[in-house]
Amino acid sequence: MSGAKHPTGPDYIAEGAAFRARTPFTRVEVRRRVWKIIDTGAAASGETLLLCPGTLGNADIFRNVIDALRQEMRVISVTYPMIGDAIAIADGAVQLLDQLGVGQAHILGSSLGGIITQTIAARHPGRTKHVFVANSLATMDAIRALLPPPEQVAQIPPRALKAIVLDNMADWPEPAPEFTAIKAFLKNELTTRFTGQAFKARALALASLDAIPVAQVPSAQMTILQADDDPLVTKPVRQSVLDRYPDVFVHTFKTGGHFPYLTRADEYIRILKQRMAA
Repeated sequence: MSGAKHPTGPDYIAEGAAFRARTPFTRVEVRRRVWKIIDTGAAASGETLLLCPGTLGNADIFRNVIDALRQEMRVISVTYPMIGDAIAIADGAVQLLDQLGVGQAHILGSSLGGIITQTIAARHPGRTKHVFVANSLATMDAIRALLPPPEQVAQIPPRALKAIVLDNMADWPEPAPEFTAIKAFLKNELTTRFTGQAFKARALALASLDAIPVAQVPSAQMTILQADDDPLVTKPVRQSVLDRYPDVFVHTFKTGGHFPYLTRADEYIRILKQRMAA
């Protein structure tokens, strides 16, 4: 059961629409793959932050982070091309930075994006300044428990994949109004802003990954962000991330769910600023 319903709360759907109305997207072709990105442009600081969303997110899902930091640094937030391969997405993100004239960048990824940031930091460690692994995982065990093998995922109609996610989402707890609002927002995103093939590519990127690469950066250049009430990343999964990176700074949100950059935006942004300045 999903718990008590709350009639009022943030209107994340309206907030997202308002952000998109005033924030341009750019299409960038990288090796014949189109990345739809938000790029705030070069900043006087010379610093860049790359934002990598999760399975249910596009570039604008990080709107609070983008607005809070756009005057301090260049912020590049991405919507992944339809690539059903997490390693290729990570390599493509680095190629995107090449094309945009960015050398090193801070990189933050949430959920699937946290797998992408670990992969970038494993395969291209020299391109990273500070690595954030947020609401993510270190092993594929949890994914294999949720998704069938990639060859089976490839055969599932995109509409059926969306229906599976929507059914699972219905059982997420709603202890406060913002969590009810998150579910409404994500349902709207999945049904109106993802083509079936685009969402299926995300599912394949998860299902086809054999193992998550280990970030090869100094502990001081890494931060783990987690939430105690994350309905998707359970306590044992969170612990596996801590076990993988035992000497890394960890910030745990007491509440925040799987999307603390929306539900706990002020705290989230404060931690990002602190850690990138460390």
